[in-house]
Amino acid sequence: MTPQEVAALLHEHGSSHVSKASIDSLESNDAQQERTELLASVLTSCRDLWSTKSEDLDLIAEKLGDGSRDLAWRLPYGDSGILEFFISLLAEGDLRQKLHVHALRLIGNSCADTDKNRARLVEDDRLLSITKHVPNESLIPFNVPVIYNVLVDYEPAQSLASRSGLSRQLVGLLSLPSISKYAAFVPYICKTLGLLVSQEGEAAVADPATVSVLLQLANQPAAKEDVEDFITVLGVAVAYLASEDFQSRLISDNQVPLFMDAFYHIHVQFGPKLEDEDAIAQLKQLRTSLLSTFADISGNDIFPRTYPLSETVPQSLLAWMRINNSSLRAAACLALGNISRSDEASVALVETYQAHEPLTKLLSDPAVTDTQFLHAACSFLKNLAIPTGNKPQLKDLLEPRCIPRLYSLDTLPQIQFAAVSLTRLLLLSCPLNVQQVCASPVDANSPAVQSQPSGQQTTANGIISLFGRTDAEPTRLEAARCVASICRVLHAAPASETLPKAYVSATAIASLPDDEKSRSNFYAEHSVEKPLRFLIMQDKWPALRSEAWFVFALMSRSKDGAGVVLSVLDDKAAEAILTETITWRKLKKEGIAATNEQHMVSDSTEELTTGTSSLQLEPQQVNPQQKASMAKVDAENALILCTELVKMVAHELAPEKLAMLQALVRDGTQRVVTDRA
Repeated sequence: MTPQEVAALLHEHGSSHVSKASIDSLESNDAQQERTELLASVLTSCRDLWSTKSEDLDLIAEKLGDGSRDLAWRLPYGDSGILEFFISLLAEGDLRQKLHVHALRLIGNSCADTDKNRARLVEDDRLLSITKHVPNESLIPFNVPVIYNVLVDYEPAQSLASRSGLSRQLVGLLSLPSISKYAAFVPYICKTLGLLVSQEGEAAVADPATVSVLLQLANQPAAKEDVEDFITVLGVAVAYLASEDFQSRLISDNQVPLFMDAFYHIHVQFGPKLEDEDAIAQLKQLRTSLLSTFADISGNDIFPRTYPLSETVPQSLLAWMRINNSSLRAAACLALGNISRSDEASVALVETYQAHEPLTKLLSDPAVTDTQFLHAACSFLKNLAIPTGNKPQLKDLLEPRCIPRLYSLDTLPQIQFAAVSLTRLLLLSCPLNVQQVCASPVDANSPAVQSQPSGQQTTANGIISLFGRTDAEPTRLEAARCVASICRVLHAAPASETLPKAYVSATAIASLPDDEKSRSNFYAEHSVEKPLRFLIMQDKWPALRSEAWFVFALMSRSKDGAGVVLSVLDDKAAEAILTETITWRKLKKEGIAATNEQHMVSDSTEELTTGTSSLQLEPQQVNPQQKASMAKVDAENALILCTELVKMVAHELAPEKLAMLQALVRDGTQRVVTDRA
């Protein structure tokens, strides 16, 4: 057959000559079979022409390539053997350029949306007949779209292409000095890489330079100007960066600045001017993926070793925190938070680089409401708050207008939790910060606070209020631990120096020492009992219950503290926990009353306390790492508080309460003596 006859056949029996009523029957078995039979003579002609190496085959291939654009001919091409014939030509290689191009056209169009023909390419790895020609620069305009047509929406072809190392070949194309000449095909290359990266094992066979090449491409002016191209290229880079090996390579090759340049561009240059809804959605999704990827990269152990704080990358992150862009600020907090996991880095970030200062200013601005930034900022600051020496320098974070304002965000429980968790770290063993949260809502060091009676609207009361109204158990727990931290500091350091002067002058009981005056007034205005009780009632975190017993033991050594602890234990369930802690025996509800009655005839207070004093017990803080000793330390701390309660407030106790405490002191003392024997 001549090329003209082939063209006529394809036209006469193609979809253009089928009535609308018959369009739905194009794929019927009869119609497909008829077209397949018509192509038998075409295939014979092709074979004859190939055997003589006639250039007429190039012309027939061109006509068949044109015909392959018609959906009606796609399956018949495969069923008749036409498709397989041209695949075999590519496998042999050394084709004339024209023949090669039209063979590719025919294959690409025949496989478009036609899985049966795609399957023929996957069978016996025939796809490699096409992919082996990828390095041929002159075929880029044809090879690249054809390969994409074969792979898109067809997983078996994607899997084969990945296993055969197609991505390495494509990255080789992107690395060509002349790739700018083929700019129109770069998106196809990147989309194809996007299909390959989803395949299992792709990261292991890909070119190690893949991410670097893609990031360099994304940062070219041409890509930066076109939002669609930029999203395509950068999106593939991010997909490959899901692999830890590529993350480590990015760091070790000092390519993080390139990543940050792209990150900056996508958050600063593409803004409200975008009108395309699809582009807006893709942009949003990519920004989310970028942030997650940045978290992984900066969390890599080699990141802080490769980029010390004085280097460009951390310095750029510090600069981002001062930019009016919440996404960049959030990313900076997230990355710096990972860097600050060591005390050395955390101290340097506060003392040398004052990383907390812009955050303090931002968090104090009621207009700053971006939840991603608020959460990232609190998380970063939590790391900065861990070293003891940093805590006083972070005092301004506890100003009512700063972190405490976040307690009121009841519709954002995750932000409340982050804020109160940060507060707890700032309060831990830091009298200056405890003073801050106990002061009225003005400058804690101003004459106004020093002269006025202490008020109800303190940050400490804000924490207690949050505990009372939230249903989120982790937030309740952190709030309760904040309260315990405050009480611990007030009973471990001179309270009159820790609390504002107003707490001393507000009391009418002039005979009390200043420390007791301060604490008594603090406890009168702050209902700490429920949060403290919560710590011993919960049983999910034994270490936190131990923390509470230690604080209670400290508090019980003063009359004001003993009164608070007594109120905490004024609850049958709390009594049962106390009894179980000291005796190591679990009591049923009815057993509590029986135990009380059994000890109604009690020993004298003096005898009991003298016996306990001889043991020379002191409040001990539990080491959560030493779980085996936790119960013993808890029992001794609980014994101390019972002994001190009997000593301090025995005259205020009902007979049955006194008897219970005395019994616990007796049993606890006996157990300690036995343990020491």
